[in-house]
Amino acid sequence: MPGKKRKAEVVQENDPLPTEDAQDGEISSAEKKKKKPKKPLDAKFGGKTEEEVMALFLPDHLKPNLDIVFIGINPGLYSAYLGHHYCNANNHFWPCLYESGLIPRQLTYWEDAQCMDYGLGFTNIVPRTTRSADELSRKEMKEWSKVMIERMKELKPLVACFNGKGIYEIFSGKKCEVGIQPDPLPDTETAVYVMPSTSGRAATYPKRADKLKFFVELKQLRDTLRAKYGRLSLPIPSQPSVDPTILVKSLHCFIQHVFTSISTLKL
Repeated sequence: MPGKKRKAEVVQENDPLPTEDAQDGEISSAEKKKKKPKKPLDAKFGGKTEEEVMALFLPDHLKPNLDIVFIGINPGLYSAYLGHHYCNANNHFWPCLYESGLIPRQLTYWEDAQCMDYGLGFTNIVPRTTRSADELSRKEMKEWSKVMIERMKELKPLVACFNGKGIYEIFSGKKCEVGIQPDPLPDTETAVYVMPSTSGRAATYPKRADKLKFFVELKQLRDTLRAKYGRLSLPIPSQPSVDPTILVKSLHCFIQHVFTSISTLKL
């Protein structure tokens, strides 16, 4: 209807596995309200049930004086299960991070902790794992937003980057446009950058190429603030030796995810 405001799109930046609810508008509200029996997620999560996965926490990767801290709304099931950020195969985060020049070599989600060597960190507003961000209450968001601000005051990153326009609008309580925001985080000197969700399910910028320009702009902001505050570029760390067990687990989880995605599409 003309004049009707569209609800801001909020996608968990740590994408859950594709479900029928991910297909916006293709399922009636009546169908969504039907209660389905919860089944063990053997094929998806190594035998864990949904309740067991939701009890897991996704670790933050933070330390003082980082260049950029990427902020999501809360962990999705798959990221919580693996213990790594942006691990859904449809998420464009890791390719864009490298192609923009924010990191000097290609990394994958299982190397997310190594991003701190390049001045980059990860956190979420709410630490609780859910299947969908819709399961978070406004009270929960408000309380954990205060905690996140206090942490940023202590850690003093140059930039807080919200991965998703809807996420920042919920956090700030006001409408915004993607890009550099006029105001820093409350009670800090940390600049705020809002980028479109890197999820492959995001409707506004669905392709990786659509999102890359925002990573490039974020790099330009980082470089400008480094010069302003006299922070030297970080030395490139030597490439660490790879633990074969991590590689095997990563490959196994990736194959599981691919087959699960194919099965979901066939349903």
